[in-house]
Formats: sequence, structure tokens, C-alpha cells
Amino acid sequence: MSLMNGQALFANALNGLQSTYSILAKNSSNSGGITIEDITNPSNTVLNQLGYNTSFAQFLSSNFAAIDQDGDGKISSNDMTNLTTKLSQSGLSYQELCQLCSSGMGNSDMLSNVLTYFNQIDTNKDGRVTNEEIQAFSLKADEEKLKTEYQSFKPSSMSVFYGSEDSDSEPSSLIDNLYPQNNS
Repeated sequence: MSLMNGQALFANALNGLQSTYSILAKNSSNSGGITIEDITNPSNTVLNQLGYNTSFAQFLSSNFAAIDQDGDGKISSNDMTNLTTKLSQSGLSYQELCQLCSSGMGNSDMLSNVLTYFNQIDTNKDGRVTNEEIQAFSLKADEEKLKTEYQSFKPSSMSVFYGSEDSDSEPSSLIDNLYPQNNS
């Protein structure tokens, strides 16, 4: 049993967003940020640099108005910093996990588990999961597995004899050690 840790999921989502923003901003003709046009109509050069993975760009596009805090029609680097800070602190929604984490390498089992148990992991019922909630869920799941596994062990089913099956000497009882041996 291992502790489920959502850090890789969050790192993948946040790094993917920052990387996508950097590529779009570097290729944008606008100063001070990227426009919706930069996101929705990227050049072939930009698509090549993104590796044809457009899930992060689609996220930026579909959430453009919410990310563009000052409403100037551009997502600035400050807007991106605010977004990634907010996501890292408040967690990711089911939809955000699907969109931002499904493109990550090596996180498919983790993502699948988090999505499967999303409602149980989201203990404060805010519609978002944090790494702390993922770890707490994992610890609780491991505890329940151990309880189930060791519930079958009862004192009445344990032997009171010591010894090894490979040993030539006779096994001794716990009681044998309570009284002095008579070697006559």
C-alpha cells in the first residue's frame, strides 16, 4: 500500500498551463499578454511547440474572461500567476482534472483513482480536490484495507507453541517458561 500523492497531478496541470502560456506569449504579436486570437488561432509553429497538445490552450480559451482579471482582452503574466496560485491553493475541479491532467505522462493511474473517488476525496464538498485531501483519502483507504486484512486474525486462531518446523527439538509452550525446569 502506498500513499496516493496528488502533487504530480497538480504539478502537471500548473506546469502545462505555464508552459503553454509561455509558448503563446513568446509567439504573440501583442505586448503584455496573449489574446483570445493567440489561443484560438495558433500558427503551425506554435502548434509544433505545443506538441499538438491543445488541452491547456483550450482551458485558457474556455476560461479566458475569468483569467483576464483586469478585462483588457489579454492574459498577462500576472493573470497566469494568479491563476496558478489559485489552483494550487484551492485545488482542481473534476472538469479541470479531466482537461489539465489527462495529457500528463505517468499519471494515468493516479488520475483514474482521483476521478473515480472524487466525491469521497472532496471532504469539504467544495467541488475541488487538493493534494492534502488526496493524501488524507489515501491514508484512510490504507487504514480500512489493513483493518479488513487483519480482522481475520484472532487470538484464538494463533498457536501458543514456539518453535520452528525445521527444528529437531520439540516446541515449547508459553507455559513451559513460567516454571523452573526439573532436569532430573
